[in-house]
Amino acid sequence: MRASKLKELEKWLLEKRKGLVSGVRSRNATRFETEGGTLDLADQAASAYTKEFLLSLGDAERRLLRQVDAALEKIRLRTYGTCEKCGEEIAIKRLEALPFAEFCIACQEEEERR
Repeated sequence: MRASKLKELEKWLLEKRKGLVSGVRSRNATRFETEGGTLDLADQAASAYTKEFLLSLGDAERRLLRQVDAALEKIRLRTYGTCEKCGEEIAIKRLEALPFAEFCIACQEEEERR
């Protein structure tokens, strides 16, 4: 992989990481601001639903953050762009679409069939 393309993908990963971290922080701040006080039954239900939604969204974001961090670590170790299953190089088009891809397309399809 060309060094310029690697730098471009690394920059995207760093920006994505920054966005994920700041999103989690702002939601946590909002959650703490809305807790407390007395709410009527409808407000309590809406608040409970919102908290549940934010928690589930948080799980997806945490998974994505782990994937982004793993990709950044691979860049650091100079193993980025290598399929974790077969060891072949991941196509640059795939990495452009999904910079934190762990598998080449063939291995990803095999994983999804399982």
